[in-house]
Amino acid sequence: MDFLWAYFLVFILAATPWVELLLVIPAALGLGLNPLPVAVLAFAGNAIPVFIIVYGYRIWQSWRLSGCEKESKPCSRRRKRALNIWNRYGLPGLAFLGPLLTGIHLAVIIALAFKPGKKALLLWMNLSLFVWTVALTAGVYYGLELI
Repeated sequence: MDFLWAYFLVFILAATPWVELLLVIPAALGLGLNPLPVAVLAFAGNAIPVFIIVYGYRIWQSWRLSGCEKESKPCSRRRKRALNIWNRYGLPGLAFLGPLLTGIHLAVIIALAFKPGKKALLLWMNLSLFVWTVALTAGVYYGLELI
């Protein structure tokens, strides 16, 4: 029964911002959990909040909308810098660098600020999560086997 709690914690911690895949998968595999359930639960734990954020963003945005966001131009230097990064790397770049640099949840929020299509956003973010999950699980599993 204790092993079920360990897998449940993998799911919950993967869904937690700033803990996510990059910490959960190595820790779980280091504790000797089976790599396949760890990968599936870590992916699901990260993907479910992405869907919640994408579909809940419009509600949150209407709640906090200020005069600055009503205009189409950037409001601050920070927003201008973010817009330059977005224009350079686009949604795919943000999706694949997000888990490493900011965490997937913050990357989704940043992407939503630039108003991409929901389907494209979900596709790229989940594809990124899948690639990161598979690569990290395989890397840690085989790395531990070498040790």
